[in-house]
Amino acid sequence: MNAPLNWSDIASAGGFSPVEVARLINVPISTLRSWLHGANPVIVPDYEPLNGRLLMSFDAFVEARAIAYFAEELPLQRLREIMREFRAVTGERHPLAKDQQFVTDKFRILEVVGDAYVNVVNQVYAEPTLMAPALRGQVVWDNGAARYFMPDPKNLPLVRVDPRHAFGRPVIIENGRVVTTSALADSAEDEGMEEAADWFEVSSEAVRQAQQFENRAA
Repeated sequence: MNAPLNWSDIASAGGFSPVEVARLINVPISTLRSWLHGANPVIVPDYEPLNGRLLMSFDAFVEARAIAYFAEELPLQRLREIMREFRAVTGERHPLAKDQQFVTDKFRILEVVGDAYVNVVNQVYAEPTLMAPALRGQVVWDNGAARYFMPDPKNLPLVRVDPRHAFGRPVIIENGRVVTTSALADSAEDEGMEEAADWFEVSSEAVRQAQQFENRAA
């Protein structure tokens, strides 16, 4: 399995607290923590704990987004077993964080390969009747690796979660300007939308999207 990340990797790999990830994928923090802890965790932490606190990479966040879908269909113990075996087969810390479609038949996780379904653990083909996962938001991929996440590309196209910016905090990206959504929303609340737009040199639409995202995620 890939080696753990160093704390110096945060600038490129991202650094999310479990609370931040739970907020972004809309699951209770207790649920996310249950995936991270135990002798056989569903999601393997990337960094050594600092003062007992865990930090997750962007790939771990992308994987947590997929796990949130599968957790609706698969019991926790079964998820632990599948992910342990999946990591062993692939040698990857986050095998679900790749540009591939995965589905479940309520017992296995299956990879969609053309018109076929392949069990991710033993590579055996299966033919269940399945619905593709309806995951929230959109991950943008680059050469098979997750590059950034758009929480709502239709209504909030300027909002991104990108490990290369603000250590993965949600940001607005517009005409080369990068501002965290929390900074824009807080400024708009204190000073008004137009003043916030002028101060951060973004459009009023960018401020509106930041406010909508922060209000939705609160």
